[in-house]
Amino acid sequence: MAETAGQRVAELRMRGGVTRVHWPSGHRAAAPLVLWFAPDGAGAERVAGCGAVVIAAGLPAFPAARAVLEWAAAHPRSLGADPEPVLVAGEGPGAELAARVAKYAKEQGWPPVREVDGGPGGIAAHLERTKRILGGMP
Repeated sequence: MAETAGQRVAELRMRGGVTRVHWPSGHRAAAPLVLWFAPDGAGAERVAGCGAVVIAAGLPAFPAARAVLEWAAAHPRSLGADPEPVLVAGEGPGAELAARVAKYAKEQGWPPVREVDGGPGGIAAHLERTKRILGGMP
């Protein structure tokens, strides 16, 4: 397992290719799980810096993206993440892929997902709102 900017990073080999998992530094509670779509996983470190466990999936074809979501939703605890909902987001062309994956999940009724717009800044704002709603919980 490697470290980048104080974050733990590991590769996760899946049928559709290799993804990287980024854990936030110094986070002890179960962090939110973000499935991040961006060219070469760009920006995943910034998303993890917001306090999330991030699966940086790159820009796979839709069936592989769907499979990553289904795997992530079935294994959040093994990653030390909050079990639901899975936050789905992306940047650039990854934002469109994130929207397609989130729409698919909602149509199927599983897994519980929440699409977050606005790239890393949108995720940071979403996590801050969630903390305030929960009364300052980590």
